Amino acid sequence: MSRKSLEIFVEPKVLIWARESMGLSIHAVAKKLKVSEDIVSKWESKQKKPTLNQIEKFAKLCKRPLAVFFLSEPPEELPLPKDFRTLPPEKRKPFSLATRLAIRRARRLQSLASELAKSLNRELISRIGRISLSDDPEVVTLRMREQLNVEVQTQFNWEDENEAFNEWKKMMERCGILVLQIGMPLEETRGFSLTDGLPVIVLNYRDSIHGRIFSLFHEYAHILLNNCGVCNMEDQDHLTDEAISVEKFCNHFAGAFLVQKGALLDHDLIRGRYLSECSDEMLGKIAKSFKVSREVILRRLLILGLTPEDFYRRKREEWEERRPIRWGHHNPPKRCIQENGVPFVSLVLESHKEEKITYSDVADYLAIRTKHLPKIEELIGSKV
Repeated sequence: MSRKSLEIFVEPKVLIWARESMGLSIHAVAKKLKVSEDIVSKWESKQKKPTLNQIEKFAKLCKRPLAVFFLSEPPEELPLPKDFRTLPPEKRKPFSLATRLAIRRARRLQSLASELAKSLNRELISRIGRISLSDDPEVVTLRMREQLNVEVQTQFNWEDENEAFNEWKKMMERCGILVLQIGMPLEETRGFSLTDGLPVIVLNYRDSIHGRIFSLFHEYAHILLNNCGVCNMEDQDHLTDEAISVEKFCNHFAGAFLVQKGALLDHDLIRGRYLSECSDEMLGKIAKSFKVSREVILRRLLILGLTPEDFYRRKREEWEERRPIRWGHHNPPKRCIQENGVPFVSLVLESHKEEKITYSDVADYLAIRTKHLPKIEELIGSKV
């Protein structure tokens, strides 16, 4: 009997779990598998058995191993992170397929990092503190910067925002935070964090470099609060009271960390001035000093009472229309390191060197073809 005609029994609960975990409707599954919605409904109600060929296609669609569909119960998985996105109710939809896959990949790398470290008899230690929503972001960020040992002048001396991003990212990684960059719909999310186990920050590599810098510290605040979630860092008009307080705090924290109050007030273009209006050029010069966006600078001026809210709102709307979308480069080895981070890639390569995993495991864990591994080893050796 051929695979196309061999019917097999699959527990309906497993089918429903696999479909819903990907945010797929019965209609979407039927369309992808080129069968009727009635057929899919009957699979999920024990009225009809799928063929082996159909289940193989379904497994591929859901990004699950075929073996999962022979289980009697759905496997246990951690729930999705809290949804802190600020989309209005009429536009809010379940997480897209790309975002769900990003969350799943982040959790897999989180688990793999712990397993690989254990096989190498190494303990992954996260050297991060804890803060609370009752803390004043203007004060607590001073303490956090001291812990990371970075002076404002050091920040000013970085060549540009790209160097700033790389340096900030290295600081997070030295604290034991896994920093990943994965592509997701930018209109849906700019990043998320995981705090159950090894702390993880995931940035959307489709975002601008300034956006990723801000998101890095917004998610860092989530980790310090031990309150992970999926965020887009926009205004909080449509969130619950709890989510509003968390997101406002994390936004304030990120801004205060990147643009210290004292350093901003003492800036040559700001000192002793109230800016009822100012040019994009002036804001750009200040932003260049701190290696942040003009919007971050303007928001800091608003928070510190140095510019009116109507000016901030007007400029924000204007800049929103021009917001760029950055796509990742097309160099597979560099893209691999960008997505997975030097610490995780190094851990995988060391595990292979110590014969803890195979060469094909390395390619699987890093989601890259084996032909690119020598170049990745070369780049990691030079600590890109």
